[in-house]
Amino acid sequence: MVVLTVLSLAMWLLTVHDANFSRMGQLGLVSILGWTYFVGLVLVTMGFANELLRTPLRKTWLLVFVLLLALYIFGTGSAVEPIASLPDSYRHAGLLEFIFQNGYARPHYVADFSWPGAFSLGSVFVAFAGQTNALGFTRWFPFFIELLYLAPLIVIVRSIGVGRRAAWFGIALFYTTDWIEQDYFSPQALGYFYLLVIMAAVFATWRAKPSPLFAGLRKNLHFRMARSRRALQLSRLKERGADPSPGTEPTSLSVFDSWRPRLVSAAKARRPKLVSVFDSWRLKPNPPIFGTQVVIQRRYVHGRVASLFARLEGRDTTKSLNTVQTLGVLGLLVLIMFALAMSHELTPYALILMLAGCLISRHLGRPELLAVAVLLALGWLSLGASDYWLGHLSDIFGGFGQIGSTLTDNVANRIAGSSVHQFAVNIRIYIILGIYLLAGVGVLRRATDSRVLEVVAVAPFFLLVVSSYVGEGLLRVVLYALPFTSLLAASAILPQQSGLIRSWLPDFRIFRYGRSSHTVIWTLVFSIVLASALATTVARGGNDDYESFTKGELDAVNYVYNHVTPGATVGTISPYLPFNQRSVGSVYWVSLYTSGSPTIKEITTGLLQIHAQYVVLSQSQENWGEIVAGFPKGWESRVFLSLATHGFHVVAAWPTASVLQVDPKIAKKG
Repeated sequence: MVVLTVLSLAMWLLTVHDANFSRMGQLGLVSILGWTYFVGLVLVTMGFANELLRTPLRKTWLLVFVLLLALYIFGTGSAVEPIASLPDSYRHAGLLEFIFQNGYARPHYVADFSWPGAFSLGSVFVAFAGQTNALGFTRWFPFFIELLYLAPLIVIVRSIGVGRRAAWFGIALFYTTDWIEQDYFSPQALGYFYLLVIMAAVFATWRAKPSPLFAGLRKNLHFRMARSRRALQLSRLKERGADPSPGTEPTSLSVFDSWRPRLVSAAKARRPKLVSVFDSWRLKPNPPIFGTQVVIQRRYVHGRVASLFARLEGRDTTKSLNTVQTLGVLGLLVLIMFALAMSHELTPYALILMLAGCLISRHLGRPELLAVAVLLALGWLSLGASDYWLGHLSDIFGGFGQIGSTLTDNVANRIAGSSVHQFAVNIRIYIILGIYLLAGVGVLRRATDSRVLEVVAVAPFFLLVVSSYVGEGLLRVVLYALPFTSLLAASAILPQQSGLIRSWLPDFRIFRYGRSSHTVIWTLVFSIVLASALATTVARGGNDDYESFTKGELDAVNYVYNHVTPGATVGTISPYLPFNQRSVGSVYWVSLYTSGSPTIKEITTGLLQIHAQYVVLSQSQENWGEIVAGFPKGWESRVFLSLATHGFHVVAAWPTASVLQVDPKIAKKG
């Protein structure tokens, strides 16, 4: 294990050292990763598979290899790219800087300011670190926040009712299938951490109480029903004067001989029809007591018990803490939920659905916590975010019930662009389909005492009924459910064997068939983790050719900020540029296109219509045009020539960016 750890770290360092960011191709980050990356990932996966199937489990080494997986998947991009990727990281840094400098949010300027909680917290950290902005945090933020997710994940897997091996396997699958890239410097990344912390606290504090219907079922049910049937047989024979011959009575019933007359009289008084039926069948075989009828009746009674108000009163759960500790945990959770409600517009409602699932499946003692979550989320939307929803209700509820259009916005509209880009998009779809296929097998294979894992994994999908969330709703709900989906997928290979709810598929234990079975399961674990890690590397970095930036592009943006007049407009063709991190509300950046294939004439006309004082042309925008919009190579040069005929000229240039300024005289005439 020590050798594997040292070698994998050495391979990662060599990968970072040899990667040449300037040679990145249309496939993104994976196009500049050398063979050392893939060899190191194989070594990490081998070490994880070895430790996962080792007896006894060594949690320290499992933790080491999970951290190495996170380093390879989430730390490689941060180490290779010269500055932070994604334009939204810089936009959020600009909003944070505004609050840091002015002490308040500006809701009328942008919708994000209607949920300023995360920006306010970020401004506190910026001040504490003695910085003037958050740009120093943005580059390594994805790797940092992913490491923060690990602590609540460990608490969840310990408390949700899966085996120890499946728990660690599920954590590894969470990291190796998280390609959705919502961990950049953003409120949703922090909100997701809040959600995991709340769910971890709920699972660790409340447990489902075994139902009285199923208590001791495996040990006592068959014996008690057989004893009752024999007792009725014996009582019926005695009542008709046909005493059994000595030695024919079951020895297990000899203790109850004195109770037989009272048992028969009580049975006749309470269920005369049942006794008469038994009397009429005295010469026939006894009716089957174990079978479909008993199973149906048992599930029917269990359903009635689940629907009683006793569940809302907390009598179906047990607490792992005393009353004072529970009240303290509730107080902290309410504080975190308040921070979540004022930090992100979608995550609080995913939390509400998941808490409702916990209440239904007896993993939440009482509904007060759910009621507080609803009150805080709706209260902040109604009051704190009123500047946003006034006049924009269609953006929130416009897609209600339109699931077909939601899926089109989230899936079909994303499969576009060049063949290389479509390949990366298809890889993302295959990752989601693969993890849910394994999760479906896990549902059938695992034995458990509660179906809370399945309920919580499905609950976030009800968000799609309300809105498509600007074409990202499906991605977000998949991310919300990913910790629990990963555990179900892990249960497909390493299911739990004990529980009142039995598995639907045959039980194949790890060491039941000796060394060969161990080898098969090791191969499955190794193959699944390695394949998902490689696929996520391709899918996660598939857009890096136009979503990651060079220092020259950042210098071009800073040049504009240093020379532009307040209130002026700066034009860009697409939003893929490290901009908006300064002068929020005084310099207006306008991006013409985020999709589609406009002509050169349309681009030029659009830049002239917005009366841009400066125009920034960059390598990332040119790559976007070639990969997504379908433009030919060198199309930005044609845009420059067209703008030059309308009074624009180059005032600053770098190898990867150019700043164009319009001639003031020509602009005035225009």
